[in-house]
Amino acid sequence: MTLSSGASVSLVVALKQNIMYVDDPSHAITRVSLHPASDFPKVRDFNGKRGVAPYELLEDGWRIVLPEDPGMTFRAVRTDYGFKVFTDSDGDDSSRAEQIAFAADWWGKFCAKTARVTTPDAWWNRFYDFNIYKLGAATCPFGKASGLQGPWHEEYQEAKWSGDFHFNVNVQMIYGPLAQLGVPEHMLPLFDLIESPAFQSAMKHNARALFGVDDALWQTHAVDDRGIQCGWISMGSVMDPACGAWTALLYYDYWRTTGDITFLRDRAYPYIYGIMRGYEEMLRDFNIPLAISAEYACSNPDMTTVAGRNPSYQLAAIRRLAMILIEISAVLKREERPVWRQILDRVPAYSVVGGYDYYGGCSEKRIGIWEGQDLANCHRHHSHLGSIWPFDSLPEHPDAEMEEIVANSIDHWIAMGFGQWSEWCIPWANIIYTRMGLHEAPMQLFSIWREIFINEGLCTVYLPRMLSLIAHRRHDIAKPKADNEVMQLDGCGGFLDAFTQMCAYSRFGKLHLFQGMPDKWQDVSIENLLLPGGKRLSAQRNGKTELV
Repeated sequence: MTLSSGASVSLVVALKQNIMYVDDPSHAITRVSLHPASDFPKVRDFNGKRGVAPYELLEDGWRIVLPEDPGMTFRAVRTDYGFKVFTDSDGDDSSRAEQIAFAADWWGKFCAKTARVTTPDAWWNRFYDFNIYKLGAATCPFGKASGLQGPWHEEYQEAKWSGDFHFNVNVQMIYGPLAQLGVPEHMLPLFDLIESPAFQSAMKHNARALFGVDDALWQTHAVDDRGIQCGWISMGSVMDPACGAWTALLYYDYWRTTGDITFLRDRAYPYIYGIMRGYEEMLRDFNIPLAISAEYACSNPDMTTVAGRNPSYQLAAIRRLAMILIEISAVLKREERPVWRQILDRVPAYSVVGGYDYYGGCSEKRIGIWEGQDLANCHRHHSHLGSIWPFDSLPEHPDAEMEEIVANSIDHWIAMGFGQWSEWCIPWANIIYTRMGLHEAPMQLFSIWREIFINEGLCTVYLPRMLSLIAHRRHDIAKPKADNEVMQLDGCGGFLDAFTQMCAYSRFGKLHLFQGMPDKWQDVSIENLLLPGGKRLSAQRNGKTELV
């Protein structure tokens, strides 16, 4: 960067050390002042209520002592090249040249191998590239697993959602695109977290408490880095086994794109098997007697029914797990559990409810939330359509009745509107639109999303930036930005997942190209998309798909 004085300054963040180099060859910078987030009143009050003492100001930084966790020191020290900014004992800059070279080389290789989408619209191209960088930084393969906000909690307010890991949609939307983007190794820190002794112990404890078995894993909604439910315990936070089933898809995608048999045997199979064992213990005569459909309880008009029998979301999940386990058992030459094929034979694809088609003036069948529960209002979690995505559990060639039920369900879902959706709902919806062949819908919806959920820094924010077409948590929308603006990475990852799938996705071994791109964009291309089996796809459309 160039300062107003004309001096040139560069900032380099080391990738394997908590240090930032401020290269200032002309020594134009005279001082670097460091302040913790607790300088902001909201954070100071939040910390004080939790026993965090005020920080100690040092000559070149600050130090804070925490009640239980290790404390932290943050310093900025002058050097012959400018300044080094570092935490704790990471101030050794003897390997500075190597660190800078490694960072440049790593980012260069990252950019070269990640999938790229190019459209006729420069703004969307820039937004795509920015999110590739942002997701790459948040999920660095030698860093920590990323929660809802990655490393970028707003410094002026307490970390939202307890700074936790939300496994009912959010973590999966952050990590979901990484395999197809060509960087499956970025998923490994998440797997390391899930497979840590504390996390495994928590999931096994949950399964043992619910079912009295020792070979199942039960993952809950909002957890800390030990896998322990934090913030609250409720039906919605516990009785959603799809938290584990959707995470299982991440393990499956890693194996499908890398072909790593050791990973499949030692990491993916044990996790997927453990999650499936929890589902198996739920079944009664191949029905799920009680479970939630994610978040529907809080939007159900009568506010009394929080769960039900055979939620369509959970039916899609258990069927997909059965398909995956049959497939990978064959690869690993392991014996199948007979119940897996029985699930595919006896568990329905979804729960069917009766509804009324106001245009046709007749009754119709459509996918229900659970048995007897229609989608009765605008609902932001598209879980009842999970058989379309993320679980993709419907047959390749559905019969006429299934086609009609799915079409009716999409029409009804659209009719319920998007006025209560939050930022991550729209990329998910656009994947569904793409897979249903509604190729004009995704960019129409993304254009609205851009105005309502993307701020001036190109960040996706959880709440609408103004009261207009979407009224999700409308009483909070008018509050000052310091009180209501929360950046979330699920919008970032969800966008990348949707945008690449709008160009190409595979299903039953077949590629579907540009099914989500509008007709007005005659010139669209995708490069370097990583496919199941490890091959890379590049495709270009110039009025038609002309080069693959």
